[in-house]
Amino acid sequence: MKKTTLVIGAARSGVAVSELLLDRGESVVLTDTRACQIVLEESPQISDYEKKPLFETVFGIQVSPEILTEIDEVVISPGVPLTIPIVSAAYEQGVPVIGEVEIAYRLTKTPFIAITGTNGKTTTTTLLGEIFKASGRGTYVVGNIGDPITNYVANAKEDEVFITEISSFQLETIDTFRPKIAAILNLTPDHLDRHLTMENYLNAKARIFENQTPEDLLVLNADDPLVCNLGEKAISRKATFSYKQPLDFGAWCLNGEIFINDGKQVIFVCREEILGIVGPHNTMNALAAITTAYFSDVSIPVIVSVLKSFKGVEHRLEWVGCFSGVTYINDSKGTNTNATITALNAVKEPIILLAGGYDKKEDYSDLMALVAQSVKRLIVLGVTANDLIRAANQKGFTNIKRVGNYEEAVAFAKAEAEPGDTVLLSPACASWDMYDNYEIRGRVFKELVTRDQ
Repeated sequence: MKKTTLVIGAARSGVAVSELLLDRGESVVLTDTRACQIVLEESPQISDYEKKPLFETVFGIQVSPEILTEIDEVVISPGVPLTIPIVSAAYEQGVPVIGEVEIAYRLTKTPFIAITGTNGKTTTTTLLGEIFKASGRGTYVVGNIGDPITNYVANAKEDEVFITEISSFQLETIDTFRPKIAAILNLTPDHLDRHLTMENYLNAKARIFENQTPEDLLVLNADDPLVCNLGEKAISRKATFSYKQPLDFGAWCLNGEIFINDGKQVIFVCREEILGIVGPHNTMNALAAITTAYFSDVSIPVIVSVLKSFKGVEHRLEWVGCFSGVTYINDSKGTNTNATITALNAVKEPIILLAGGYDKKEDYSDLMALVAQSVKRLIVLGVTANDLIRAANQKGFTNIKRVGNYEEAVAFAKAEAEPGDTVLLSPACASWDMYDNYEIRGRVFKELVTRDQ
């Protein structure tokens, strides 16, 4: 009897899973609460899948739990809550619920290096991917970074590697997933709208190492107490990275010099000033990548060559341009308060900050304390606009403009900005109240900034 999988969510990962399972001769039911027309506009290839007898779709409604009598396994997309009726029913009836990461892991012998944390995941994953590519090893940079792993499972070889950004949402639905190397960059409150408590969020992150053995490696931020405490639960070998102290096994930066200790010798890597990405937060990202790459047998010269040339990723403190003496920075990937605090500390004052978006139930107090010190003008929009205004007022900051959309936000910022100012998009919130993802939000911002320039 053929296996039948219910795939919930017809975004990138759900569509990729469906295609992989269909190619393997398995039966798939793909469902999404969005209308059929919207789904097909985003993923027109689904129309080709519908010609196959083993494929069905249920769009525009919540699929009935009654379907579970015909289902062997449920695959859920990361953005879909685990609390929706069909998923709750699957758990109650003992139908396995997994995600795209787990499916990919089961169907390949290619090893995984997995990177998680609250901030810096995309930069570190991308940098590490470039280092591995430069080493000559077949490399796939995949996962939460935007490219589903299942797109490459069929062709990936055992001597290649998946460099995988993995979110707390994806980690919730693993089962046997076991990365050869896992890294936890940092941990601050995030996604509390879904996880509800910080404890739940940390428990989700901890799943990255739950299947590791003593043969595997866990890379930890030695400067983050939450990361260190979480890592104590792991049975895998541990390497660390730090911006504060020398280490017995791992990489660190002190007085502008980067070193690594492999347990036998201390090796000079490079000076911090040669890094293509700047700021202490980016040095920490580089240290995580250095540690992971070095203990994967990538040579120091290869690592250093990429550290020099790598200039960062789109939407993370991305320089858009300088027009009429005003600098514009796109930090659309700043989807939580800690990321925006990092951005404010990294850019040149005076700052006009654009913030607001989907409500992830964060506390904005610390962010607004910094806003009161370093921001010239705050422009807010989105669902959280009132919360941001309230938090700012509590810190004594009142130079705030509320707008309805990004066209208004950028137009107002351009009108207010003076030569020497920095206009910074760093929303401290997700994009989902206005855009499907932070990438679209960032590109809208850049288009509006550069229009008529």
